[in-house]
Amino acid sequence: MISITRGISNILSRIAFAHTSSNPSSIRTLQTTYVLNCENTEGIRTDEKSTTDSDAQRKELTEAELKLKNKDRTQVIPVETSIRYLRSSAYQQTYGNTLIWELYRRNHKGAIPPRKTRKTCARKGVISTGNPCPICRDEYLVLDYRNLDLLRQFISPQTGEVLSYTKSGLCQKKHLQLLVAVEKAWDYGLLTFDVPFLEFDYREYYGKNKDCDDVTFLIVGGGIAGVTCAETLAICCPEESILLLTESHIIKTISNLEPIARYLQKFEVHQRSLSATDENGGRYLPPVIRTLIDKLQYLNGNERFIITKKDRKIRYRYLCLCTGGQPRLISENNSLVLGIRDSDSVLKFQNNLKTATNILLVGNGGIASELAHELKGVNVHWVIKDNHIASTFVDAGAAYFFQQTFEKGQQQNDAKPESVVKRLRYDELKVKDKLTPNDSRTHLKDGAALGPDWHQHFHLQGSLKELENYNKPIIHYNCQVSSMVHCEENGTRYMLVTLSTGKQIKCDFLVSATGVNPRLDFTSEPALDIKDNDGGIKVDEMMQTSTPFIYAAGDVCAASWPSTDHWFQMRLWTQARQMGSMAGRSMAAAFKSEKIYQDFCFELFGHVTQLFGYPVVLLGRYNGQDLGSNYELLLRTTPGSEYIKFVLQNGRLRGAVLIGNTELAETCENLILNGIDLTPFGDDILNPDIDIEDYFD
Repeated sequence: MISITRGISNILSRIAFAHTSSNPSSIRTLQTTYVLNCENTEGIRTDEKSTTDSDAQRKELTEAELKLKNKDRTQVIPVETSIRYLRSSAYQQTYGNTLIWELYRRNHKGAIPPRKTRKTCARKGVISTGNPCPICRDEYLVLDYRNLDLLRQFISPQTGEVLSYTKSGLCQKKHLQLLVAVEKAWDYGLLTFDVPFLEFDYREYYGKNKDCDDVTFLIVGGGIAGVTCAETLAICCPEESILLLTESHIIKTISNLEPIARYLQKFEVHQRSLSATDENGGRYLPPVIRTLIDKLQYLNGNERFIITKKDRKIRYRYLCLCTGGQPRLISENNSLVLGIRDSDSVLKFQNNLKTATNILLVGNGGIASELAHELKGVNVHWVIKDNHIASTFVDAGAAYFFQQTFEKGQQQNDAKPESVVKRLRYDELKVKDKLTPNDSRTHLKDGAALGPDWHQHFHLQGSLKELENYNKPIIHYNCQVSSMVHCEENGTRYMLVTLSTGKQIKCDFLVSATGVNPRLDFTSEPALDIKDNDGGIKVDEMMQTSTPFIYAAGDVCAASWPSTDHWFQMRLWTQARQMGSMAGRSMAAAFKSEKIYQDFCFELFGHVTQLFGYPVVLLGRYNGQDLGSNYELLLRTTPGSEYIKFVLQNGRLRGAVLIGNTELAETCENLILNGIDLTPFGDDILNPDIDIEDYFD
């Protein structure tokens, strides 16, 4: 076609040139026309070719769009269209009479599906997965509060609740849209639902001066046993009313629970204010536990109610008495005789210590041993009725091991370890300053009891500068206080104490740390059974007293059930926590009419403490308690490092004392409970070259 066109153009050019040879401008015009004709011809061919290519390319894009048409979700489908779709024959042909999610199966790796479905099935308006959820795979299924036929497929007919995504298979995005649509349909009244039955607590509508409160569980005492009991009940019965009656706005909570062995734990005691909050702004006690600052005055076990000091009447279904103990003073109503039991008494002791040069310390238990070791800047006369120190916990051999610390003039570690415990020991004094003298709260409160590490948080320093770094106590063995006489010299009061040995000691004041008595400063009808030689309330293995529905735990109770071979009662922090937990479980089980058994921690005595700077673990009959003389001792000691004692009876381990080295605690626990015969091992059982921990693992 191009060659023919060019031929015709040449002929026309020659004819035109013959007629216009004398006119050059005409020649140029014809030449231009020829060029334009050629260019137009070429352009026509090019346009025809490009048009053909464009049509082919458009055809290819259309096929790709057809492939992605089912995955495109950018087009908004009106909810009216979706409603008509659910009632159409197309929907019936696709799903039949089954629910849209009923035949859907999730794709996942492995045999166990992930806990949650995928976040979304469509990304940037396009389905991005090969197995979209039941809603995303069908673009005509629109979640809307008006699309009731669709919403009803995701509501359980039994419970009326929205089905979980683990059952329906919806992605997280569509499941959230489903929840919003259902809630909106409920609000508009388009979907019906069952209103849950609510049991109203009408006490919330009564004033604060209501004559009587009704609670399910009532716990008296804010110590370790009481708080542990309340926390246990909050776990077992979170829907029931729990009231904690405490005389102080300071309660004791446990933290940093660290297992030493399988059934032995080490923990720290925190003194918390009832108004204090944790890092997240929440209360330290569970929200279900209500607290009331008051004091128990009268208890009626027949009609199940109590009357407090403020004449408040409280009815209960189950009651737990955790009133603790009170110091056993050698002289009552004596201003120069101090008892160390609670934070208030320590603050008073600390204040008197600032101007003191000589004090007399009476007692041989844990508090007396800690004071003898921690007091600085004062002359300490330590009066004990035994022939060695710390006789409550250790024997004469361990006492000699501790006394080597005194001889060296320093404890095991020169630097006292920093503690993470934070105490609010000054809060109660601040509250006293804010109260008026006539405020009833000033005459109500007894201070919160001390924690096992109380001495680390008080400055126990006397007035003697020459003894401000260390002071070795003067120990008076095998004697007691016979008489005390108040004296005054140059306006300074002091006390002249005469010991049973006839020796007289001049001191600024006396510290009585001779133990505690169960605190029973309330009247009860009927009278509770009291253990004669102990003074505590008798309780059985479920911590229940002689009066039905009344339980007791901690220092106020006395264990009256048949003891096991390796457990006995001592008024310690560890047992207060165990008894409080057991009482809470027993009360919850009685409320639910369930049967439980005593906790296994009552099978083996165990206690973790610290004496004279050394960690101490006591297990079983560690001092041969109730074993008579039919036992033998096996010792291993390294001065200044460790003291280990095994109590063996008939070749079996019955008790152990671990001082300094507590790594054998779990091994000793297993040996005691399993009753393994250690006779074949002889003295090698404590051979330092033999790792018995791995051997008996």
